[in-house]
Amino acid sequence: MENLNSFMLENLERAFMPHTSEYQRYIDFQTMRDMKQVIKGKRPVYFDLDINELVEMNKRYIMDGFWNGVFFSAVIPKSNTFRGTLEFYGKPPKMLLGRFEWIEEENAFFPTFLKEEFTRKKGLGGTLRDFSEVLFEHVNTYVEHMEVSGESTMFEHPEEPIFEDWDFPFLENHPDLQQEWASLKERTEKQFRRMEELDIEEQYALETMMDKDVPDFIASFQRLSDENKENRKHELVETMYDLQKFIETLERKEEESHTQNFARSKGIIASKYNKEDENFLSRK
Repeated sequence: MENLNSFMLENLERAFMPHTSEYQRYIDFQTMRDMKQVIKGKRPVYFDLDINELVEMNKRYIMDGFWNGVFFSAVIPKSNTFRGTLEFYGKPPKMLLGRFEWIEEENAFFPTFLKEEFTRKKGLGGTLRDFSEVLFEHVNTYVEHMEVSGESTMFEHPEEPIFEDWDFPFLENHPDLQQEWASLKERTEKQFRRMEELDIEEQYALETMMDKDVPDFIASFQRLSDENKENRKHELVETMYDLQKFIETLERKEEESHTQNFARSKGIIASKYNKEDENFLSRK
């Protein structure tokens, strides 16, 4: 009987509000109804919740999962360095439907991207936004519980060494490359220390590079035979160059920031003391 009612409601919606039925290519009508039930507190969010992957980074957790068949990806900050985000990819998870970002000042989620079908009718985007708040609160509590309970060893990091996975045995036989690698690590660490000064996207990119991309590349390279390592050394050099260009971009922005701050300070001093300087010069 319940399936019959759902079928009838879906047909009614398609007949009388055809412009709202376009979203059903991504999220079906019944799932949207279930989302509204969650928002109203009439059903728990953890019903049919499947955590697919949970990865710990230095500054955040990244969680992928399914709720009622809808794929989502959440970024949960450990501090205010990152804003929490939640992305929905629909049924099946082939296309980004919406990205919602937690704005702490407003104490609410706001869409930074929303697929056109969900913007045509305000209620559809509102449903995704309101559901995001409930879902994010639940997955955030889930992560906090994992940290406190110690159910997973992935959260144990007493000293959090920054470059624990950046050791590169292959470079021991190549002093010139090893020296460049050490310099790159030092410059990367400096940028990491000023993480909170970077733009959000730069924070994501830098942390992902440090915690995942580089360690994965090293592990993949080390699995090659000794002969292949030498044959593909040029790929290692190219990768180091790419990393260096990214760090140079952050360093350039840092220097531009210092230059702007200096100019601003100089302007303040000039405006405050210019008159006194003129009197001083006239006396001389």
